[in-house]
Amino acid sequence: MDRNSTEWHSNNQIVIRDASPEDALAIMHIWNANISNTFNTFNSHIKTVSEVKDTILERKKRSFGFFVGECDSKVIGFATYFQFRSGIGYAKTLEHTIFVSDEIQRLGVGKALMVRLLEDAKRKGFQSIFAGISSSNHRAVKFHASLGFKAVTELPKVGYKFDKWLDLILMQKFLQTNQRNEV
Repeated sequence: MDRNSTEWHSNNQIVIRDASPEDALAIMHIWNANISNTFNTFNSHIKTVSEVKDTILERKKRSFGFFVGECDSKVIGFATYFQFRSGIGYAKTLEHTIFVSDEIQRLGVGKALMVRLLEDAKRKGFQSIFAGISSSNHRAVKFHASLGFKAVTELPKVGYKFDKWLDLILMQKFLQTNQRNEV
């Protein structure tokens, strides 16, 4: 079905659930499409099924959320969070990754994944979450702003991919209600 069709969205139920190792192949395909073809991630290392399985299991072991969006039992997107930087001083600060299949963009899957991810992180007592976004990815900046993320800085020429230097925008959202913004 055409990705711009509202019929697809209204007739198919999107389910957001915890990721399992059995989802690794579908997640790998979505992740690798972004790695190979976009500036959405500065990473140029192609993921293997084994690496994705290990990532899912490691995140679960550390009580970090890893979720998939699916429709008709097909994984169409994923979102996960992890500690922002290593070290005990950053234990309550997160960063996240979210990707949605190219065919299903702009139909609410990303928002549904992020709502679940933010609720999970808030419930677990995390303080804030960062989004690291390529400055060329205007849709992602707008998307995160719509969820209450605020741009806190732009780091010039910190990424390098496809023979090009890339700027990184860091956006932050506070998760606890005693902070500047809420889930």
